Amino acid sequence: MRLYYETQRLQLRVLTSTYATEVLNFYERNKDFFNCWEPDRVRLFYTKDFHRANLVYEYNETIKSHFLRFWIFEKTNPEHIIGCVCFQNFQKGSLMTCTVGYKLDQQYTGQGIASEALQKSIEVVFSELGFHRIEALIHPMNTPSISLIEKLNFEFEGISKSCIRLNNKWTDHLRYALINPLH
Repeated sequence: MRLYYETQRLQLRVLTSTYATEVLNFYERNKDFFNCWEPDRVRLFYTKDFHRANLVYEYNETIKSHFLRFWIFEKTNPEHIIGCVCFQNFQKGSLMTCTVGYKLDQQYTGQGIASEALQKSIEVVFSELGFHRIEALIHPMNTPSISLIEKLNFEFEGISKSCIRLNNKWTDHLRYALINPLH
């Protein structure tokens, strides 16, 4: 697996700690926009040191094939982060499954960018990493995310009760899955 991919309009990159400031800026400018759908944050989350350390951790986990986060950039503005696609909870062996999460800068929604980034990322996870199944957990009120995941042929499997803590409250999420068509 490579650490850099391109689509028609986008660059998808695994980042090193040198991008800590850009990652922090991405989260700060979208803090209110993400607040409804993101897990509760640790106290130091909105600091450069936190993101520097997190990027080191994520890079090392990616190299070991335990985790994968692609940061999304427009080809026309390759230094400005506009989103990310993250695959985690890797279960290998007889399961070969993981979960996907994604977020997009509020100024870039409704342009097909998340769909384009997810399509390429899923291709990498299925073709290059050999996963059989990708799951997505989505808040029932997050209709744009539900529309996106259904457009990408994820199938609704049910409700995961009280599975993610948002705003100090355990919340139910819809469980979707996509099966690798090559298997």
